[in-house]
Amino acid sequence: MKAKPSHARFTALVAVLAVVLGLGVGWLDLHTTEVTVTILPLLLASLLLGLLQPVAAWRWALLLALGLPVMAVVALFLKVVTTEPIQLDPRITLVALAFALVGCYLGVAIRRLLKGSL
Repeated sequence: MKAKPSHARFTALVAVLAVVLGLGVGWLDLHTTEVTVTILPLLLASLLLGLLQPVAAWRWALLLALGLPVMAVVALFLKVVTTEPIQLDPRITLVALAFALVGCYLGVAIRRLLKGSL
């Protein structure tokens, strides 16, 4: 069964939004020393994406979490001044992915609850 063109276009738009939000969270992470300043926007962005497009929500979590190491690599390449030394630690990405998965699937659950009550 093929996806409708409008559905495919919407999914592509959500993917672009996920990339932009992930890079934004990555940039924010480079300019703060507080973990909560990174985690809260990550959770909110993933919740929004899970609400918008619940199908295969793990994709949005992955795109969001990958924004952190991508921005770190870009910052290293461009020699951007950051609040702390840049770390390319895969554990940071895994923790970000865990929080993003929680947010995305929470958004999916909320959407299903709201859809069931309407």
